[in-house]
Amino acid sequence: MATSLDTRHTLIARAIDLNDQTAWKELVDHYQRFIPYVLRGMNVPPDNIDDLTQQVLIRLSQNIQHYNRDRARFRTWLSSIIRNLAIDFFNKENRNLATPNQEDGSILVDDQAGSTEFDQLVEREWQNFISRSAMEKVRETFQGKAVEVFEMMFDGASADTVAQKTGLTVSTVYTLNKRVKQRLFIEIRSLIDSLE
Repeated sequence: MATSLDTRHTLIARAIDLNDQTAWKELVDHYQRFIPYVLRGMNVPPDNIDDLTQQVLIRLSQNIQHYNRDRARFRTWLSSIIRNLAIDFFNKENRNLATPNQEDGSILVDDQAGSTEFDQLVEREWQNFISRSAMEKVRETFQGKAVEVFEMMFDGASADTVAQKTGLTVSTVYTLNKRVKQRLFIEIRSLIDSLE
């Protein structure tokens, strides 16, 4: 992972030199898990997500030297690569391009309205990705019942209910919930700073 001195822009600048394997690995570590989120949102069949993710990373390595941060955020640029490869996939498979469908959550990818929906999908999946990644780091930090307490309260359980289910005192429940919440905020902030 990038250090606080190694900002996202300097990491991208270093990754442009594909001989800098450390920078490339850091960049891939940052963004590789985000790609499947978007592909799933585009209704790509699960059996094809890993292959398409690899294709995105290959295309990224082939084109990263053309990235211009003055024209777009890196996430926006990466998302256009994901979108284009997904469209190619649907075309090659002779499938209909995904169309708006409230039942399956697929999106339109072949017109301007679809572009707006795609941008919304990317933003939604980005927020989910950041939240889940931060929560994974929180789980690595805390032991015992702290995360369980936080998740139960996040799901709407009262402190009394959580205390009864976990065998903790109400004051301990509040303390653990507060600690996890503070740590989660720190992790989210850290991810946003390093990735956005």
